[in-house]
Amino acid sequence: MINVTTENIVTATDGPRSISGPNVRVLTQAELMAEAEAAFGKDWLDWAFRCPSCGDVASFGDFKEAGAEAAACGQECIGRSLGALKVPEREWKGRGCSWVAYGLFAGPWQIILPADEDGGSERKVWSFPLAVTE
Repeated sequence: MINVTTENIVTATDGPRSISGPNVRVLTQAELMAEAEAAFGKDWLDWAFRCPSCGDVASFGDFKEAGAEAAACGQECIGRSLGALKVPEREWKGRGCSWVAYGLFAGPWQIILPADEDGGSERKVWSFPLAVTE
């Protein structure tokens, strides 16, 4: 059973660091969800993100089918869930890679999550870009 809702799709915290550059995009969680729905429809299992390292496109449904934590979608390449961490990087022949949006090289998108109901402040997390064809 997957315990993911559209309200908590991006859940990992990043801390105070910040990056900038031509590919960095900052948007609110509501903006991300609106863009995803416009591109892929209302079913969040169809929402897909592109890994900035290997280019693999994976949806929440792909993560679910792989038996992986769906909440990782958009922040981790699906290769991590399929075994990319179990072999040296150069030996991995499966789908995806081991890249994460919250690693040493963060992003390229930063999502601003709203403050929680307990009075906490808003948070920023790193994300892969939506896999929208432009």
